[in-house]
Amino acid sequence: MKSKQSKITRRQQFKLFLSIMAAFAVLSLALGLIIFNLFQSSTYKSIDKEMREQIASVQKQPNMHQQNEPNPEPNHPEERNKPNPKMPFQASILVFSDNGKLLNKSSLGNRYSALKNIKLNKKNINKKQTIVVHNMNFRSVLIKVSKKNNNPMYAGHYVLIMQNIDTQIQIVKNFEKILILTFFIFWIIALVVSYFLARINMLPIVKSWKQQTEFVNDAAHELRTPLTIIQGKLEYMLTKPNKKIIDEAEAISVSLDEVNRLNSLTNNLLDLARFDQATTKLNFEYTKPQLFLKDPIEPFKDIINSQSKVFQINLNHHPTLYLDRNKIKQLLIILLDNATKYTPKNGTIKIYDQVEGSKYQFIISDTGVGIKDSDKDKIFGRFYRVDKSRNQSSGGHGLGLAIAKQIVSNHQGHIFVRDNLPHGSEFVVELPIKHK
Repeated sequence: MKSKQSKITRRQQFKLFLSIMAAFAVLSLALGLIIFNLFQSSTYKSIDKEMREQIASVQKQPNMHQQNEPNPEPNHPEERNKPNPKMPFQASILVFSDNGKLLNKSSLGNRYSALKNIKLNKKNINKKQTIVVHNMNFRSVLIKVSKKNNNPMYAGHYVLIMQNIDTQIQIVKNFEKILILTFFIFWIIALVVSYFLARINMLPIVKSWKQQTEFVNDAAHELRTPLTIIQGKLEYMLTKPNKKIIDEAEAISVSLDEVNRLNSLTNNLLDLARFDQATTKLNFEYTKPQLFLKDPIEPFKDIINSQSKVFQINLNHHPTLYLDRNKIKQLLIILLDNATKYTPKNGTIKIYDQVEGSKYQFIISDTGVGIKDSDKDKIFGRFYRVDKSRNQSSGGHGLGLAIAKQIVSNHQGHIFVRDNLPHGSEFVVELPIKHK
């Protein structure tokens, strides 16, 4: 059974771990793609901005006659017609005639050998493109210059403006590598973190699952015990069909006791199920302690006195509380019944109250055997028994204090047990005082 439970637990942890890793991977990949695309887009926007400036420079050439007026006349006509744009070092300009002839060979210098094979393609006019020439990458755009342009070399011709982008491409590639490496490192870190998060997040789930499993097993055991007794008694009576009822009174009485025990257990299980599903409706109202303490206390007076035990009542405080009176009565009955069962003959059961700051406390004490410190936090668990044999002999099934704790929790209160020196226990219930 334990190995099967551990397998289920490990499987649940592994599924949660995979879910966290998958979610992180998707988010990281999406974030990485967004960052990379933004960086790449920003890089190309910067290139295109420079190209627009170059296009504007070509289309708005200064008047060549006015520009050369202060300077001596060049010796060669070709020097007069050489374009003089303010281009960055990485930029190149190719000027084509209408029939595709390259017109500015001399101005290209040593770049001509690399760019001479580029042909004019009029279909690409005003289109930004990325072209590769001898393993060099260029961002290019082809424009048609007006015949009225001040530079006769450009006027009426096709101009191909080319911007070398090898550096930018290398930057983008380096950024991509860094991004992938960073993603891989963070993915490894996330792998480790997710593993521990999965384990931490699974702890309350595993604990709850174990509690549920134990609860079901204990409930089945508790239900099986009275049913087995009832079945045995009925089968025994069937073996003696001629007997009178008075002859089998003991068997019938035992069966009825077990039926009552089974009915009580079923009601308690239903109460706990309603608490778990938050379907229990509470009727809160402003009230005083005397209005909900008196009714459950009165029946216990006769019961306790008939058992040769002492019952002391010392209730003197009357603060205003906001609670469900019926649920608090149920709580008080559970605690008084518990004290009555485990207080020996000639022992003392006492109920008293006090005010501590903004809290109203009522305390039920007994002079029984007491509860060990190691058991004080556990006794409010479902089906937990300090002494199983004692619980069985007293008719208990370990659900009363669990219901009591749930009732107090629903009232934003607190319940705990402490020693009643020199021997015995005190159950303390704290409820918040309300002011209208």
